[in-house]
Amino acid sequence: MEFHIDLSQMTQALKKSPDAVGKALLTGLTDVKNDWKAESVDIAPIAKKLGGTLRRSIDAEVFTDGEGASVEITANATRGTRKFNYAYYIHEGNGNVLSGEKKFLDKPAMESKEKWRRWLEDEIQSELRKAGW
Repeated sequence: MEFHIDLSQMTQALKKSPDAVGKALLTGLTDVKNDWKAESVDIAPIAKKLGGTLRRSIDAEVFTDGEGASVEITANATRGTRKFNYAYYIHEGNGNVLSGEKKFLDKPAMESKEKWRRWLEDEIQSELRKAGW
């Protein structure tokens, strides 16, 4: 008597898994980056003198290296010859806001962490299914 298991599909799925996870992470983190930036822009203060410069200065980027991946968001609204950083003054300093949110970069992240985690999980599951899992 003999018992035989064909492991070829599992072997193929295992070989495809690192690429599938990498693709899923890049796609998912790009979605997180876009959402975080859009939410931050929507709630950032608008100073009449600057006419939306702060909102236009918000930028986000996905970083990947051999050990991990991350999303970084920044705002750098500078003005004048001394390059006063209005974005830093509002977000981290004593700047007053008449409209919008003082912690315009932090608030969306705090409120969206779980949503973004689900997005990443769903993206990884989807790519692994495509790889044969």
